[in-house]
Amino acid sequence: MSTEPLPGTLRIGVVGAGAIGGYVAAELTAGGAQVTLLGRSERTELLRALRLDGHPVAGAHEHRVSADYAALASVDACVVAVKSTDTEAVATALAQHLKPDVSVVSLQNGLHAARTLRRHLGERVAGGVVVYNVMTLPDGTRRQATRGKVFIERLAGARAAGVDAIAGALARGGEDVEISDHIEDVQRGKLLLNLNNGVCAATGLGIAASLENEDARACYAACILEGIATLRACRLSYARVAALPAGAIARAMALPNWLLGPMAKKLGGVGEAARSSTLQDLDRGRRTEIRELNGAIVELAERAGRTAPANDVITRAVLEHEHDVTHGRPAAFVTPSALRARIEAARRGAS
Repeated sequence: MSTEPLPGTLRIGVVGAGAIGGYVAAELTAGGAQVTLLGRSERTELLRALRLDGHPVAGAHEHRVSADYAALASVDACVVAVKSTDTEAVATALAQHLKPDVSVVSLQNGLHAARTLRRHLGERVAGGVVVYNVMTLPDGTRRQATRGKVFIERLAGARAAGVDAIAGALARGGEDVEISDHIEDVQRGKLLLNLNNGVCAATGLGIAASLENEDARACYAACILEGIATLRACRLSYARVAALPAGAIARAMALPNWLLGPMAKKLGGVGEAARSSTLQDLDRGRRTEIRELNGAIVELAERAGRTAPANDVITRAVLEHEHDVTHGRPAAFVTPSALRARIEAARRGAS
């Protein structure tokens, strides 16, 4: 049987075959696109994806994962879903292989990925944000683990066609997509919510477990409030990307167990098995994006002549774990109470 797409079929490249990339590829396929999936190694993969409620995105599809950027030469649009640490190398390769009129959507963590892509690819790059978490299960299934939607930056003129094509295919595949005129605000809003990534990675707790633990919640609350103060000091705005504003989430996270307790995880629609992307990286013995998450708040604070002790403590803890796992040793996770004590001591030292 021919694997060539039918005439008129939209061809979309997805760079990054991990949790988010695989999930997005499944949705694009369900939305009628012909997907070229790029990963670290050549392989054939049976791509399955499940939504938060357990329903499949679509039937399982067999995908050939390519490691050769030349496979993207004929795509009509492209999604980048690699770790932010890999953006520079990916941008260089895409500049060599994509047609010059192909729009690119960055669905990556952090604040700088789209800017890095633009340095190599120009103004055809749209920023994007996936608010929810995706896990890769042991059998390779991508499972949405928290509630949220996808935001994609609006581009002008002819460049808008590729962005609209990606958004349309995602929507047909069942995704909740919003085209945004203020994507950097959305990215900063997502960053504030994403600060629990570091708490989970520092402690080794899954997302649900971290939200049920009073000490871990206190650490998360401290990171959010510190992040908000830092953004304000830098005169940077941020958007609300969850049901509650970031400040309200922080105040809720600071409540004691007898007031909040097991209800905490329901705020984000968190699945029991959900693990933050940073913790998943440690599980696999890989480098993390902690510098682009909690570390980004530390960097912004330094630029504003401030400190961000809570986020700094967590960034340093995760970098220690990262060093261990990338050298074949298990991460020496910190207990939530010990992490909270470290943060409180650092805050006293900074005052």
